[in-house]
Amino acid sequence: MLTVTSAHYNHGILEVIRKKREHLNVLIIGNNPIEITSIYNSLNEYRGKNYIADVCFSIKDSISRMIKNRPDCILLDDNIIIDNIKSFIKKLRENSKLRNIPIVLLKSSNLNFSFGNEVQDFLLKGNLSTEILSNTIEKNVVSLKKILN
Repeated sequence: MLTVTSAHYNHGILEVIRKKREHLNVLIIGNNPIEITSIYNSLNEYRGKNYIADVCFSIKDSISRMIKNRPDCILLDDNIIIDNIKSFIKKLRENSKLRNIPIVLLKSSNLNFSFGNEVQDFLLKGNLSTEILSNTIEKNVVSLKKILN
């Protein structure tokens, strides 16, 4: 005989299984393998959400990889030459399939680089934790879905 508590408990287990199946595709673009690998490992080891992280060490390769894998969010390292970042963002926004992907800029310092409305958020790499990274990705993906719906 099932009791209310066991039915509630089973419902909780089903909810956990459902959430584990949900995942977010994240593309990390940068030219520093040590920093990018650290972020990649943080996302893959995070137990609160199921992330599928992919890495590009070249801006040139990133557009073709994005068309193939369609990420939900892009983490873009600011160590790349600023003109290359601006050109990448411009190409991204011109592509109808990719223009709505949120971009989170990973900044080395708090210097002000103006990207206008093209970058949805930024994080300082110096105090980056897995929780902060996950919350920022979630916030930007959810807010974009609200705007598009």
